[in-house]
Amino acid sequence: MNGIHTFKIGAVDLDGIWRGKRVAADYFVDSVADKGCFISNILFAWDVLDEPIPGLEYTGSHTGYPDINFRPDMSTLALVPWEPGVASVICDVFERDGSPLDLSPRDVLRSLVQRSEALGYRPVAAYEFEFYLLKGAADDLAARGWRELEPISKGHHTYSIVRDSGVDFIIGDIRRQLAEYGVDIEASNGEYGPGQFEVNIHYADALSAADSAMLLKHSVKEIANRHGYTATFIAKLNSEWSGSSGHVHLSLEDEHGEPAFANPGNPSALSEIGLQFMAGLIENAPDFMATYLPNMNSYKRVARAEFSPTTMSWAVDNRFVAMRAIPSAGPAARVENRIAGADANPYLVIAASLASGLSGLENKSVPPPAASCDGPTEAKTGTTAVTMTLADAITQMTSSTVARKFFGDRFVDHYAAIRRWEVEQSAAAVTDWEIARYLEPI
Repeated sequence: MNGIHTFKIGAVDLDGIWRGKRVAADYFVDSVADKGCFISNILFAWDVLDEPIPGLEYTGSHTGYPDINFRPDMSTLALVPWEPGVASVICDVFERDGSPLDLSPRDVLRSLVQRSEALGYRPVAAYEFEFYLLKGAADDLAARGWRELEPISKGHHTYSIVRDSGVDFIIGDIRRQLAEYGVDIEASNGEYGPGQFEVNIHYADALSAADSAMLLKHSVKEIANRHGYTATFIAKLNSEWSGSSGHVHLSLEDEHGEPAFANPGNPSALSEIGLQFMAGLIENAPDFMATYLPNMNSYKRVARAEFSPTTMSWAVDNRFVAMRAIPSAGPAARVENRIAGADANPYLVIAASLASGLSGLENKSVPPPAASCDGPTEAKTGTTAVTMTLADAITQMTSSTVARKFFGDRFVDHYAAIRRWEVEQSAAAVTDWEIARYLEPI
């Protein structure tokens, strides 16, 4: 078995966290590879800190948290380069009766891919992530109460080749290890915040793109930890630092493998299909905001107009808008969803983007006029504001006929309940900001 002694297998929960088990190689080969393994369905009923969420219809104390089946997708089998003797496999999730669990983000995305293919289009996607590298392992930072965080580098050194050389011992290691792992990083660079970096993943079919995005986030954390650093994909780490985005590029190929967004007659504009897809993205973005910006911190990234969108706008090759059109005469033609943060679940972001765009195709929608903007201000034509609270986003999603049509009623209601829990936890928390602002004067 190529010296493999352990398989780490897992599925992605609603927050995008890869959860599962490590199993012995013999057991994997003899049983798990074919039959899967069982794990409690609490994985879809607790929060990021493993606190069970009360009042869920799907499962809870009233069900006793019964088993679900993690079944390996063997096409995702890969050796883990930084863990000799270890291989990993991404799993799909099934109920005990063998039916797919429709609350699983990977299943949601697969259903959207199938819808797209039924319309005659194969969706293609590519992710680019921003993240911060902090000095010290996570346990060290936790011991300090997550205060006095020190980034690996100081100041703004965006695209600086010299400064990138100083951190390539870890960023370069990430690129090389992930390439060997099967996650093809095209490029990396220093970003706009201190100790902030961006990585660009090569495009692939939509499901593989989401798999690669998920594996990258978890792998970056593991590799950083081996170097004594902590990597974080939180959307807004510091109020004074740039936020971290998770932009996703999307395109469609027709049944002949030709790029559907390409416009050979006018390479400076998207094709009619591309414009219909763009129209759907703009029109339905509010309905899926809770997937693009999934927690309370997410909205702090888009609260100020830096390079994060604040309005439902689009334009050609403009980095201040929500949806960026990148036209071409050939396969490079695509759209970029710039709303989502690095903290979002890649499967749900791609699924929501597909649902929105496919709705535009089905309705032959026409996009609003392209934004006219002079910079990161509100001077954008014909646009509405990005939903600025998670509570608003939850309400919008639960009332959305498009979200329910493409994601299903059960997923929408369950996901909304999970997000409401985040709102409730935030409302009950006493923050450092409150203490510093009110303790003495009040």
